[in-house]
Amino acid sequence: MNIRTITTITMMFLTLAASAQVSIHIDIKGDKTFDSVFVRSEAKLQTKKYLSAPFASSVTLEDKESMKPGMYEILGDSTFLGVILIPTEKNQKFSLTIDGEDVKFTNSKENTIYYDYLKGITKFNECLDSLDREFKRAQQSMPQYMLKVFVDSLSASARRINDEMRQYQRRTAAANANTLAGSIIATSTYLEDPPQEGLSNRQQFQKYYIEHFFDNFAWNDPRIFNTVVVAQKLKEFCNMIYQLDNPDFDPLIVAALNKAKVNKTSYEYLFDALENVLGRNISPYKVEHTYIAILKDALQYPKLDEDRNRRYTRELGFIDKNHAGDTIPNFNLVLANGDTVSMYDIQSEYTLLYLQHPTCPTCHQVRNRMKDFDKLNRAIESGKLKVVMVYFEDDPQVWSNYINSREANPKYLQGWNFDQTIDDQNLFDTRTIPYMFLLDKDKVVIKKDLLVNEIEPYIEYLRIY
Repeated sequence: MNIRTITTITMMFLTLAASAQVSIHIDIKGDKTFDSVFVRSEAKLQTKKYLSAPFASSVTLEDKESMKPGMYEILGDSTFLGVILIPTEKNQKFSLTIDGEDVKFTNSKENTIYYDYLKGITKFNECLDSLDREFKRAQQSMPQYMLKVFVDSLSASARRINDEMRQYQRRTAAANANTLAGSIIATSTYLEDPPQEGLSNRQQFQKYYIEHFFDNFAWNDPRIFNTVVVAQKLKEFCNMIYQLDNPDFDPLIVAALNKAKVNKTSYEYLFDALENVLGRNISPYKVEHTYIAILKDALQYPKLDEDRNRRYTRELGFIDKNHAGDTIPNFNLVLANGDTVSMYDIQSEYTLLYLQHPTCPTCHQVRNRMKDFDKLNRAIESGKLKVVMVYFEDDPQVWSNYINSREANPKYLQGWNFDQTIDDQNLFDTRTIPYMFLLDKDKVVIKKDLLVNEIEPYIEYLRIY
């Protein structure tokens, strides 16, 4: 915590028996003031504000929804003040005092355990920081022939400190088994270092961390998913998958997730959190092949309920097709000049297939960006690339208005799937548009779900100009 002034905050937590709601009374003393004080949760990769009130020396925050067991952050405006654990839905009443860097609880055993644990971890991290400072000083002052010996010594010290820290984490978690604090500590326990050969081989290093990422998770305590600790680790895991973006690692990712299946609630929490990042079209970290792999695996889970089974099956029906290397399905088009053709009738060395709606704001923005792409325009002029814009819904007036407007770029082939086979036969996943494919001369997919900022790099990579 980075609190520069001494602030005393006394909080009284009372869970109302009838509705399981929470009322928080906060007394704040000191010269630090805020516009508001609030409590929020960062769980399952999502942030939710629970309780908020204007700043005052004495303020009461009342929860209008039941606060689930988990970890919550306390903030004054954007200043982080601390965290609290709500271990149970039963009635609770305890106080918290923050005095600079010192945090003390009264009548809350689990919060006391957790903050004592954090103090221990801080000491280990201070030792590691000290080694890092020694290394930086040595880099500036030592000759190279001495530096290697010194670095080897520092590395050995760092390994020893990390081993002692892991032992401390395991002891503390074991001593507090079956508590939320113990589950959070167990889940926070650092992984063992990879084998020596894995340190110099990047692929082995990545494989090790995927295989062992969830080793210490307290799967039998679903409360951990309502904690910032797990949210941070899941962000790290999703970022690692996004950076890899390698289908060869999908079986390892599935095997890692299967560890959560020991507890149905935990597995569903984990799947939902990863689905929001890896599987949503609006997510900048979407990795479709991994999402497909975990969907297929989830459908084999015998404890999967019927609603999830139907949803996952439907989701696969949309996305598990038209992959790189697949030939796209054929469909009919009427062109701007009135000619009727099939997609396969359109011959070109490369084709950029653009599924859109003329009045879609995002489609409009992307079309406007594309018209100024120099490499794209040169590729079209060279005759090596055709851009085929396809409207696929059933509204002749929308089509007529579009092709008779300046929106319809004459450099592109403008087509309407007039018989609605794209929609009726679910040929493509058109739930989010625009949706683009880069195809070769045989209508084989080179890149599925091509993003607008990927168009010119692919043109340059394939030398389509």
